[in-house]
Amino acid sequence: MKSDNLFLILLALLTLFGCKEENEQGKALTAISVTSEKVSLAIGNSQQIKAEPIPSDADKNEMPFLWESKRPEIATVSQTGTIQAISAGITEITISARTTTKINKKIEVTVIDTNIPLTAITVSPETLTLVVGQGWQITAKPEPSNASGVSFKWSSNNEGVAAVTASGFITGKSAGSAIITVKSENIETNIPVTVLQPPLRINIGSVTYNTDTLNYEEISAGVKWLKFKIPEFVNGFGTLGKGLVVNSLEVDISQPGNKLEVCPASQATWGNVERPSVMYSRKLKEYTSSGSRPIAVINGDFFLLSSGNNTGYAYINNRPIGAEISNGMVVQTPFSSSASGFIIRDDGTPGYSSNISFSGQVTAGNETFPLKEVNGYANAGELVLFNNLANSYPTDSAFVWSPHVSTMVSLTHPKGGWRVNDAMEFTVTGIDYDIATTIPAASPYKGKDFNGQGAVLVGNASAGNSSKTFLGKLNIGDKVNVKMDIKINGNSVSDKYLNIVGFDGNGAILQNGSPVNTWNEAHPRTAIGYSQDGKKIYMIVIDGRQNNFSVGATTGQVGAIMKALGAYTAINLDGGGSSCMVINGNVKNSPSDGSERAVANGVIVMVNK
Repeated sequence: MKSDNLFLILLALLTLFGCKEENEQGKALTAISVTSEKVSLAIGNSQQIKAEPIPSDADKNEMPFLWESKRPEIATVSQTGTIQAISAGITEITISARTTTKINKKIEVTVIDTNIPLTAITVSPETLTLVVGQGWQITAKPEPSNASGVSFKWSSNNEGVAAVTASGFITGKSAGSAIITVKSENIETNIPVTVLQPPLRINIGSVTYNTDTLNYEEISAGVKWLKFKIPEFVNGFGTLGKGLVVNSLEVDISQPGNKLEVCPASQATWGNVERPSVMYSRKLKEYTSSGSRPIAVINGDFFLLSSGNNTGYAYINNRPIGAEISNGMVVQTPFSSSASGFIIRDDGTPGYSSNISFSGQVTAGNETFPLKEVNGYANAGELVLFNNLANSYPTDSAFVWSPHVSTMVSLTHPKGGWRVNDAMEFTVTGIDYDIATTIPAASPYKGKDFNGQGAVLVGNASAGNSSKTFLGKLNIGDKVNVKMDIKINGNSVSDKYLNIVGFDGNGAILQNGSPVNTWNEAHPRTAIGYSQDGKKIYMIVIDGRQNNFSVGATTGQVGAIMKALGAYTAINLDGGGSSCMVINGNVKNSPSDGSERAVANGVIVMVNK
């Protein structure tokens, strides 16, 4: 009995101690729970993960858990569960029990590179053509689409032609070309934009005409060529059917480098005339080494046809009828005391006058003598000057002639170059006495060869007014001052490098914005004018004498067309078969003779290279 009790006591003690050991170790671990089973982090960021045993009172010997990253180059993990993103990619974090390692939990970790570089900008549309006043939204998208830090900035290289808002909305402002640029940091895309002038509606008299645009191009910055047709135009004389073809140039002289010059015919050609396309090519070569180049030329002044030359002096055949000055060098003084001319001042601004006058004087020592003409013949006792833009002659650049037996004094080129309204200094290089020139109505000609001198003074004897006597006092090596004064509307001007080309002398064909019909016949026409503010010059050539193609126009009709183009003032140049427009060496109109005519001078448009 006593032994049985002892056994029971021992059994109870064993049970008591066994339960105590189980309570201290806890229950068996069956799983691990985590706060996040998938983690997405940006490079450089971190996240704390908390791991808990299942059951919560599991054996404490299984903890703390073990943490390990499969690819630590992508993300690391601390033994307290802090995940640190290192580089873009995907890795796996494993949380394991300390003793029963087969019990674990895996976490997928994705590391994102949030700094994705922009490689390109795509736009729609890639090019754009608008008319003035029209707007269009451009859509820009980054490549790749998830590129980081993208902020588009929009700009236009010519706001006067096409403007763009901060959101990429483009508005056509004026006819021309522009480049719209969308940029983000160092990546950009350009969108070429062409803005067209809306088809003109031209009021001519009581009729409003629609036009068809045939060509439009901004041939240089601020120089726009527009060719259009007026299909229903009639000239008012019931001749040649319908239609009028117009070539026009708009020159913005506020654009750096844009300017107009008068271009005399080359003296290397026979007969004082030259085709406009040849003028263009010659000037292109002359300006090869400069920063300027010609881009367009139109014919200029009327010239003296042999049929209209009643002087018997064949030397002046085809010479311009009006005044001509090219960059300050007088080419032709007018045949009358005053003349009409289109004027380009030294600052490039345009004008015109029906009262341009020339006066000159030559001073040697203490004596001064009036200078009557430049490159024109002297009457008895008068003094004239010839330069190398005088009459063309097949054996030389120019030659000197006179209807009188004359003294001819050769001079150097002027010190400091040719100019007007300022004294020029020359040096005497040679003196020839009693030179007689044949004055034929046709070849053979005979005069004094120019031989490259800067100028030649020509004088002859006359009772009481002897230029021969004045020249006879000169010696080789003497200094001679020549001053050529140009007055406009009776007023002296300070411009030294004027360009002047003569016109028909009938006054403006567009005066203060109102067309004036100064010549009521329908012909091919060439005209030049300018805007009210003087910042734009307009040049047009109108074809004519071509049945049901282009019937020609009166000067009043030309004035109305010039007004529609934007001019406020315009004058009529030589027309008919002379009318011609050359752009980049190519004739753009259809001359009525079937090909371009050689002319005495032209007006040339110069631009920066």
